[in-house]
Amino acid sequence: MASLIGKFFLQFLEPLAIVGLFLFISILIVRSKAKGSQFFLIVALLLVAIFGNSFFANWLSRSMEWRHMPVDVTTSKADAIVVLVDGVYPAESPRLRVELGEESDRLLYATALLQRGAAQGILLVGSAEETDAASKLLLELGLPEQVIFQSQSSDDIVEIVSTSAGALQTVGAKSVLLVTSALEMDRMRFAFEQSGLEIIPAPCDYHITKAYWDSSMELSLPNVLTHLMPNSESFARSVAALREYFSLAFYRMRVIL
Repeated sequence: MASLIGKFFLQFLEPLAIVGLFLFISILIVRSKAKGSQFFLIVALLLVAIFGNSFFANWLSRSMEWRHMPVDVTTSKADAIVVLVDGVYPAESPRLRVELGEESDRLLYATALLQRGAAQGILLVGSAEETDAASKLLLELGLPEQVIFQSQSSDDIVEIVSTSAGALQTVGAKSVLLVTSALEMDRMRFAFEQSGLEIIPAPCDYHITKAYWDSSMELSLPNVLTHLMPNSESFARSVAALREYFSLAFYRMRVIL
C-alpha cells in the first residue's frame, strides 16, 4: 500500500505532469487571481520551451553520457559481466519470439565482451520477465547456457545492487564489467561501488554521438531556425538526463549522511 501511495505522488513530480498541473491551476484561478494565473502559465511555457529545446536536450544528455566511454573489447578483463537488462520483450502473443527495443544493444555488447574473453560469465539483472527473455536471446546468439546467470530484482537501485552483489560474491567475483546505458552509467557505477566491487564501466546505447553532436549543435542560420520549437523527443531526453543528475545526487547524499 505504501509503495502504491508513493508511486501515486511521484507521478506529480514528473516535469510534464508539473506543466499540466500549472496550466490547470492557471485556468482555475484566471478570474480571481489574474497575476497568479499569468505566473503559472509563464512557468509552464518556460518548462516546455527549455526542456523541449533540442540544443538544451543534446547538451544535457551529452554532459551525462560522455562521462564514460566504451571499453576496448579486446583488452578489458574482469571476473564477470553484469548487464542491467532493458529493451527486451518476451515472446507473448502475438509476438513469435523475443523482440528487441532500443536499449537491447547492451546485450549485444555484453555478448561481444564475453566472446572476446573479457570475463567467464554474464549476470543478467532485472525483473524475472526481462532476465528470462534476455537469457533466451543470449542462447539464440550462441552463448552456452552455463555462462548465463540471472539475478531477479525490482527497479529499486538498492535491491538491484544488493541482489547482484550477493550473487557475485557467492562465486567469488571481485571485479565486474558493468554494462548499461551511457546515460545511467554514472549513477549505477556509484551504487555498485558501495558494495565493495571493483567496477569497470562498459557503457553503450549512446544517443549523442560525435557526428550527431557536431551537426546538431552547429550555429548556422538554417539549423537554428529549424530547431527553435520544442519537441517531445527533446523534452523526454532532457527529463531523462535531469532524472539521472538528481538520482546521482540523492544517492551520494545518502552515503554522506
